[in-house]
Amino acid sequence: MTFPIKTLGFALAVSLSLPVASQALASPETDALSACLVRSSTPADKLVLTRWAFAAISKHEGVSDLATLSDAQMTAVNKAGGALFSRLLIENCPTETTNAIRVDGVKAIETALSDLGQTALQDIAGDPGVQGALVGMVGYMDQARLLKMLSDAASK
Repeated sequence: MTFPIKTLGFALAVSLSLPVASQALASPETDALSACLVRSSTPADKLVLTRWAFAAISKHEGVSDLATLSDAQMTAVNKAGGALFSRLLIENCPTETTNAIRVDGVKAIETALSDLGQTALQDIAGDPGVQGALVGMVGYMDQARLLKMLSDAASK
């Protein structure tokens, strides 16, 4: 079974956009690949993954005004991401990768990288600067209506 490079690249990109949905269909082989990727990645690896995802997402027309990356920066994050994914899938987890692809096809890579992406985002979310930015949105929420809705739901 062969996978075109474009298909694999698309799978890698999609893996970060649908993290929860992909987990529900995971086989034991894909679960083992996910565990191996997470176990084999360092905090520095997770930062590489987060930088790659951020750079890719920044190219969407709906958010491109928020971040501008030069061609050199995009090339650098793509190279680092490619090296990371290659190392994890081919060197760190070759048996798990092969077994998962045999059972689930390219979806195994999407799911496993999504799981890795979730751990990377959890690490990033713990950063004080990120936490401050996330909490900043709360001040613009209709907290009174939300609390009333939650209170009503809890009383039923």
